[in-house]
Amino acid sequence: MTASPGPRASSNTLAMIFAGVLVVTLLLMVASFPTGIFTVFSGSLSSNYSASSPAGSLAWDVIFTVLRIPLSMSLGTLFLIVSFGYLLCLVLAAVQGIGFLGALRSSREAGFGAFLENPLAGTLVVLGATSLATIVLDTLQTSAGVQTGSLSGDPFQLLMDFTVAPLLEESTFRMMMIGLPVVAVVLIARGSIATALRCLWRPSAAWDGGRRSVVKPVAYFFLAVSSLLFGYAHFAAGSGWSVGKISEAALGGLALGFLYVRYGFHTSLLLHWSIDYVGSIYSFFAQVVWGVPWTSSSGNILDVFPSVEIIFILGVPSVLLILNEVLKRFAARPSPQEGLFSDPSS
Repeated sequence: MTASPGPRASSNTLAMIFAGVLVVTLLLMVASFPTGIFTVFSGSLSSNYSASSPAGSLAWDVIFTVLRIPLSMSLGTLFLIVSFGYLLCLVLAAVQGIGFLGALRSSREAGFGAFLENPLAGTLVVLGATSLATIVLDTLQTSAGVQTGSLSGDPFQLLMDFTVAPLLEESTFRMMMIGLPVVAVVLIARGSIATALRCLWRPSAAWDGGRRSVVKPVAYFFLAVSSLLFGYAHFAAGSGWSVGKISEAALGGLALGFLYVRYGFHTSLLLHWSIDYVGSIYSFFAQVVWGVPWTSSSGNILDVFPSVEIIFILGVPSVLLILNEVLKRFAARPSPQEGLFSDPSS
């Protein structure tokens, strides 16, 4: 009689399947760079703007005011510069900790928890979980009569907004609203300037190695506050979002803040960029190639596959993975080097 595979073998097999899903998601992210370049420089996305149009200025919403940053470049140049920044963030996240490939290999023995030991893999997990949770929340709100609203306008301008907004918004809602208070507490507690600077990039640097720190509750308090303000700011901006967007954006703010605190600023940028840009660039591309409006629900493959892959194929196991890690944390406190809240970014 042949023995059936045990629970551990089955779990490791599922972990390897999930590793394949992460690779597919990463390929979608990587492919979005040339896809975006073609879309922006094709000259077919808009009759009002093109890659050669002057960028003018960036409107950066700082906490109490709006700063206008003048730019002496074209929209195409701005797109390339900002996109290259996201590419650098992706590469940095991929090589930190045990490395993206190392996390995939480790999952064969360590199981699903290994994916959280690399910032890029962890970001992809949070991307899937956040995307699925947002869809569920939107469905519940809509059924209760609470509308989310939508964006409208020139497609080229919207694409530029989706590209630049993550950088501007993360600088305000994560680095300023979470990072600066953490830096202040570190300095008040007579921490070194070097530690304070590390905390501005990654607040969890204040409790590296599992050491106790008064900074941790401060970081998570301001994470909650910034998430609520992030949600309200989307509604208050008057850009087409309805009241239902407050809760959806606040949920996204929690995910973005968690990544910022745990892994660093570059991972919150990656998640925000993935939701705004990667989630829509293939629809803009379809408009350029086939003339199908990017808001169309016609069901072309470039609309359907990225959405289904990220929201469901990635999202469902990601939610289960995170729930499992949270339950393990409450069941038995992990060592400083293990579990959902360990530091894999060094």
